[in-house]
Amino acid sequence: MTPLISTDERDELLKNLVIPPRPDVLDKLMGLRQDPDITLQKLDDIINEDPALCVAMLKAANTPILGRGRHITSVHLAISLLGIKNVISLVSGLVLRTRLTAETPPALEQFWDGTLQIAMISSALCDRIVHVTDDCRSFALFHNCGMAIMLMRFPGYSRTLRLVEMASDDRIGLVEQELHGTRHDVVGYLVARSWNMPENFAKAILMQNDETVMTTGPDAPLNHDGRMMVAVTRAARHVWRTLTPGKEDAGWDARKDEVLNYLGMSDVEFEDWVDAMHQELVVTA
Repeated sequence: MTPLISTDERDELLKNLVIPPRPDVLDKLMGLRQDPDITLQKLDDIINEDPALCVAMLKAANTPILGRGRHITSVHLAISLLGIKNVISLVSGLVLRTRLTAETPPALEQFWDGTLQIAMISSALCDRIVHVTDDCRSFALFHNCGMAIMLMRFPGYSRTLRLVEMASDDRIGLVEQELHGTRHDVVGYLVARSWNMPENFAKAILMQNDETVMTTGPDAPLNHDGRMMVAVTRAARHVWRTLTPGKEDAGWDARKDEVLNYLGMSDVEFEDWVDAMHQELVVTA
């Protein structure tokens, strides 16, 4: 099992990486989750206070899976169509994009576009599963945030990403460690902890590619919600990676059985869903 990072490793990384402080808007969004009197207008007001967040929200709302061909032109309309809880989960993750990467070189823009697609696919899968937490919907936008930090910090990391795409899940961190001296899951864990995200959420980021991550029982590294975050996001990543005909998902065969077992889906049911998602993404794009 991947150990939690040591204090020395954490301190060394924090000296070399710039992690923005937790933004106030995230506190406001988390507060709304607990507000019994939450209204569409309250959420609309919070999002509209932040122009960059508004732009990110509208871009997400007009993706094929969420927008479904509709032209959504305002945050208010997006909330009306998608629902308050869904929007809070989505925006909580979009805050990450607007705060971590003020500059958007082509490689970074492409990375975030891919992450957004994975998040939208994750949201569609969450709709099929009973009793999914709000954090499960946000996790897909956070799960690879360490890659964004590394894209900004290491000039050669865009080339590393191409190697990572061809690696099995358990080798991704080894490739990064050899070339850059750290791994994106460790960096992402530090971001989540710095932003005071729940410990289980942060550990899911750290453990997502570990071979023991889906282990159950008293010694399991993650609880049920953490495992569900990882399973949903990994399944969504498979849909995204195989969207282009002939493109393979190098790590899927090793992860498929444990992921589908946790999602409660058979091979046939999952493949039917993947085909349906591919058709929806292509037809509505």
